[in-house]
Order: sequence, then C-alpha cells, then structure tokens
Amino acid sequence: MIDAGGIPQGVVNIDQALYLAYESDLDLVEVNANAKPPVTKIMDYGKYRYTQEKQESKQKSKSKGPQLKEIRLGLKINQHDLDFKIKQAQKFLGEGDKVKLTVKLIGREMMFSSKVHDLINNFAAEAQGEPETKVERLGNRFSIILGRKKEISEDKK
Repeated sequence: MIDAGGIPQGVVNIDQALYLAYESDLDLVEVNANAKPPVTKIMDYGKYRYTQEKQESKQKSKSKGPQLKEIRLGLKINQHDLDFKIKQAQKFLGEGDKVKLTVKLIGREMMFSSKVHDLINNFAAEAQGEPETKVERLGNRFSIILGRKKEISEDKK
C-alpha cells in the first residue's frame, strides 16, 4: 500500500487500509491488480479522474489533423477578389490544411468550361498549391482539391 503522501507502507491488511483511507477522507484505489500482493494507493479518486480526462482532452486537441477548407469562385470574379481568395488559400495551405476550390458556372457560362480550367490552374499556381485530384465536374460546378507543394530538398537539385 502507498499512502496519500506517496510513501510505501508495505503489506497492509485490507481492513486497515480501508480504515486509513476513511480517516484521511480519501479513497483506496487499486493501482496494480496483477502484482502479488496487489498494489493500492490512498488518493482522491475524483481528482485523479479529472486530471486524467483533462490530459486526454489536451492530447486529442494536439492531434488535430488537416482539415478541408473550401473556396468558391465564379467565372467573372474581379481581380481584387481573386487576389484575396488566393491569400486565403495560401494561409490555409500554410497551416497544413487542404483547399477545395469550387468554380460555379451560371447560365450561358457553361460554354466556357475551358476558361474554368485556366482559372483553376492559375489559382493553383499563384496559391502555391499542388493539385491532389483532377478537376471534377458536377453539373454546373467544377472542383479540385489542392494540397501543400512538396518542397524539393537541396541535395536533389
């Protein structure tokens, strides 16, 4: 048994261990059941559980993976708006996220699907993103997923 101060007390009768825990207004917790004799510790179990859960949630928040951010464009987008969207894409890619670029065509714009491919390719080049998928068409929408460009190491140049 280990007391509340962390000092080992040696082999103690279960009744005596429960009494000591009751006297100190704490809980008797079995730490290692496989050991001979089993190892127990006098501690505040509620506080112990709270710290464990807090530590687990901190680890989960740190292990957040890349997200998929979407940027929508139109075929008649203004140059200033396009520059702003490119800066947003660069920020997302710099944070390690992926960017889904979607271009929506309205009405007679469907005739100019070749301009969509030019717009997407120019956007990817200026945002320093690397296309991870081919341009997909779903009705009047064209979309592509961009990832961070793979940097070429100095020894391969």
